[in-house]
Amino acid sequence: MTRREEVDQGKPANIFLRTRDSNRPSRRSHCTSKLDAHFLESVFPISLKLETLYTFRDKPQLMRNAINTKTVMRLWITTAAAVPYTDDVCQIVVDTLLQMAGDKDLRPHIPPPAWDWLKNRPLLHPGCRGLRVGTTKNVVLKVQQLEDVELIASYLFVVWSEWNHFYPSDCTAMLDMIRGRLGGAGAARYREDLIQRLNHVLSQLDRGLEFIRQHSLQYNGAYMPMMKQQYEQLRGVLMEADTRS
Repeated sequence: MTRREEVDQGKPANIFLRTRDSNRPSRRSHCTSKLDAHFLESVFPISLKLETLYTFRDKPQLMRNAINTKTVMRLWITTAAAVPYTDDVCQIVVDTLLQMAGDKDLRPHIPPPAWDWLKNRPLLHPGCRGLRVGTTKNVVLKVQQLEDVELIASYLFVVWSEWNHFYPSDCTAMLDMIRGRLGGAGAARYREDLIQRLNHVLSQLDRGLEFIRQHSLQYNGAYMPMMKQQYEQLRGVLMEADTRS
């Protein structure tokens, strides 16, 4: 049986996972251990490392069932650092990261270097599950607690999308984070990036439901009015912060 077939059948076909049930530039700072990275780079082929990243993206719950969740997460992000950087790899890693952040059992175990992948600001596809589960109030609060202005701005840049809407409490948490962390002259360039991002998202929404459904047939047009209102509100808070600074 090939590794792809094992994955299709739900088996953890990767280089280090054993569960209780189953017995931009390359950011090398993502690597939590230089020794781990050297080991992975020298021993395992790239195809196997990529298979590991795909497995965790498609089945992030495997980490929750691991014998040592913290260790498996560290090896996951080390594997990501050992793969040559591409936009596709970054999308896979960030999608997985947001899914883990949306899981209350996994969130506390996310290695700090994993969050830095957000700073690459990948544009996630409509079907990315991380867009749906990685924007709750609790995830926003976790990102805010990291106290990294570039990371906060990059997180918002990634999750603000014409494919994504938020519950009112989640949107309120984002508004509070902008007011608390992205005010002042020091954050001006991040606000500029985010305003441009929101201008793009709103312009895409203005093109109408038929245009959006050319890219995602499952898109629920009932949310469009609410999405426009949310993104306009977020843009307004950013512009207000610009005026005050």
